[in-house]
Amino acid sequence: MRVLFTSKMDGEISSFHPYSFQEIVVLTAKLDAKLKKKNAKPILLDFMIFNEEGDKLYNGSYEMGAEGTSNIYDHVCQKLLELPMQNKNEETKRDVFLQQLTSNTPASYQIDMTGVLKEKEGQKSSWKQLGKRGKFFVSMISTTLVVAIVTSITLFILLSNQGKDLRATTQELEKTENVKTAYEGYWTGQQKKAVDQLQGMETLTESERKTLLHFLVELKKYDQALQYVGKKNSSSLAEQVMKVHGLEELISFQEAYPSPLGEFKIAFHNGEYKQAVDIQDMAMSPELYKQKGIAYLRLGQLEDAKKMASEAKNDELNKKINEYQEIVEQLTKINSQIETEKKSEDQNQSKIDSLKEQQDELEGQKNNI
Repeated sequence: MRVLFTSKMDGEISSFHPYSFQEIVVLTAKLDAKLKKKNAKPILLDFMIFNEEGDKLYNGSYEMGAEGTSNIYDHVCQKLLELPMQNKNEETKRDVFLQQLTSNTPASYQIDMTGVLKEKEGQKSSWKQLGKRGKFFVSMISTTLVVAIVTSITLFILLSNQGKDLRATTQELEKTENVKTAYEGYWTGQQKKAVDQLQGMETLTESERKTLLHFLVELKKYDQALQYVGKKNSSSLAEQVMKVHGLEELISFQEAYPSPLGEFKIAFHNGEYKQAVDIQDMAMSPELYKQKGIAYLRLGQLEDAKKMASEAKNDELNKKINEYQEIVEQLTKINSQIETEKKSEDQNQSKIDSLKEQQDELEGQKNNI
């Protein structure tokens, strides 16, 4: 079972990277706890779950660090249990999917799903009440039943499209099959075919639209990508271009499709920090706050850097600010020692030279933070 994110968490979770479900449960649990400990603002991540055959089983949005959940497995289980089931057949398919999710989850994070389902059926209790019972190893159900039902993409259709008539369900099934074919084609090297497949659809979900944009940026089909975001929103593509292709391609992209974000990225990476911090009209993100904070540090504007840090809530930026302050304190001390030595009647030139060497070294460290 694989998880693909169409949005990212800088430095922690990459977009469009196929994670194993086990891996992402552990990672989201760690990051969720970290955000809650820091009392940080929750981060919204869009994701999709696929089986090993490439069938999309589930898609949704996970709010990392929000109250009520502790990892992506916990989140999906809650959402599935909140879905109203129309009949016993749908309940069975949902329950099998819950068991399959649990079987793909590390033991220490597993919920006793059999007990949860029994209690839900008997008492109709809320998830919070059920959570007090604790987490235990899951009772495994028949492998044959899991394979027979879970690998069918009909599961996804039934869970997300309740109340639709047969015709609508058939259309949704065809669309899901087209999306599956597009993803498989892209991952096996048939990029153009995958893009054509997605562009040929009448409607796209937000996750599918983000995926298509990623494909188009990788293929450098920027005119087509801009049709989906609008030319006034070229900033949203500039960041993807930088991530996928690097600085040189971003420079070319900026010439054709100028944007404040593209201008900032180029100035920042070229060390033109004064120009970078003066750029206005950017939709700020945690990553941009971090980079702008670093730019202020390079300019010696500590208070402005601290303002950016308060918005970014980024450990790396906070660490750099602390390092910068320590270096400034050391430089102040060394400068004082140099002045004192110069005024001394028994002036020691070798000591002054040694202090100046330390001064130069610290200045270099400060400029490279």
